[in-house]
Amino acid sequence: MPSTDCSSPAVAPSARVVAPYAHTLWDAARAQGLDDTRLIATLGRAAIGDEDVSVVAYLDLLQAARTQAGPLFGWRLGQAVKPTSHGVNGILLLACATLGDALQQVLRFESLVHDLGRSSFSRRGDRVVYAWRNDCAAHAAAGALAESVFSGIQTCAQWLVGRPLSDFELEFTHATDAATAARIAQWSGARLRWGESENRAIFPASVLTWPIPQANKALLPLLQQHAEALLQARYPQDVGIVAQVRQSISGRLGSGPVKLASVASDLHLSTRTLQRRLADVGVAYQTLLDSSRHELARHYLGNSAMPVAEVAYLLGFQDTPAFHHAFKGWQGQGPGQYRVSVCQKV
Repeated sequence: MPSTDCSSPAVAPSARVVAPYAHTLWDAARAQGLDDTRLIATLGRAAIGDEDVSVVAYLDLLQAARTQAGPLFGWRLGQAVKPTSHGVNGILLLACATLGDALQQVLRFESLVHDLGRSSFSRRGDRVVYAWRNDCAAHAAAGALAESVFSGIQTCAQWLVGRPLSDFELEFTHATDAATAARIAQWSGARLRWGESENRAIFPASVLTWPIPQANKALLPLLQQHAEALLQARYPQDVGIVAQVRQSISGRLGSGPVKLASVASDLHLSTRTLQRRLADVGVAYQTLLDSSRHELARHYLGNSAMPVAEVAYLLGFQDTPAFHHAFKGWQGQGPGQYRVSVCQKV
């Protein structure tokens, strides 16, 4: 997918925001006193119906609303977001079993919601880092956009699990005034830092295991299939990159660590190009590596008598304890426990 340069009016025609997400901004802007004539002039009549809106129109309205309402508008906008604001992806979140599962859906299908930026996350010991790459950082509304994204994530997460998030940090690349910073800190309950190198949230890894009470596991596969079909229809080339990366990873497992640079070389791409193409379809390389390892680990443990240490070696782990730790994070139980549980079901 072409990159989106939001500082220029020559944004790619495909860069857009889905109608439910745009409607949230429309309603919030109206609540701040922007009349329908100005809203339609900025966002277009598409916002009234079910059509997607352009990234440029969305950002221009966000900036107009922020000018009208003040510097807290971005955070307030995120507080108005609901899972259904994210279209198909939001419905997927409602079907997930845990908050960690929901986050995986966000990463996989974010491009079905908007072309404003892309998410990624990684583990650092007992903490998780969720980062959001703002692809519209040159626009005047970039700061408000980043604040709305993280406020929306917190709002949706708390709505899904039915309890507040605590003990987390928020970092933003932009700066703000002291009064605005203090109010956002009060509303979010987070430890805030401004002018950092990335927009990100850092929180306990245990949060990923929190259950979603209304989860519908039976419906989830059907929703995923539908979302995959929509994704493939929109980004046929970029969806293919995921399959190519998985194939390269599978072929390299068992011969040492599988590095991003090696996979990029297999696909005749630069490392940066591969990262960008994966980011454009909402998938991080580490996520693909982990899911490939997880799938193969379950196969080896459930269908062979191969020692756990040998499975760890075949999957490219430095040692057996590292494999134990990773598998428990994926599966919720150690490899030995998993093998026993599979055998008992046979």
